[in-house]
Amino acid sequence: MISPETLRRFALFAGLEPAAFKDIAMISEEVQCEEGCWIFRESDDADALYIIQSGQVDLRFILDEAGEKLIDITKLGEGSVIGWSSLVEPCAYTLSAMAASDVTLVKIDAVALSEMMEADKNLGYNLMKQLAQALGERLTNLRVQFVSFID
Repeated sequence: MISPETLRRFALFAGLEPAAFKDIAMISEEVQCEEGCWIFRESDDADALYIIQSGQVDLRFILDEAGEKLIDITKLGEGSVIGWSSLVEPCAYTLSAMAASDVTLVKIDAVALSEMMEADKNLGYNLMKQLAQALGERLTNLRVQFVSFID
């Protein structure tokens, strides 16, 4: 378990009721990853949602069937959410995540969080709204990157 106060720092949890912080903290833990460590790999079963507490994470996409050729999609830092696909069927990671530096993450049990979101529709709505906003920003950044390749 981590401190509910730790969760209050992250945009993902904006607008949540005070009691929700304690409930989510109880299904969360802090994990450390050294630079170069795989946090998760594309197509793995997605069992956790992560928030970067400190450090940076590279998101990578597999380019070949063998899974040996990868391309960096983006680098994310403090406060960023990774592993969103743990909350969306079929619950398989859609990208790979590697620690680009020593990283501290908040790891949230996705099954337990999904159950909470199902039981408390207001919690579910608020979390998915914040998650959709973060993903929208990520897609906008990717579009900018793609356009820069054309010029």
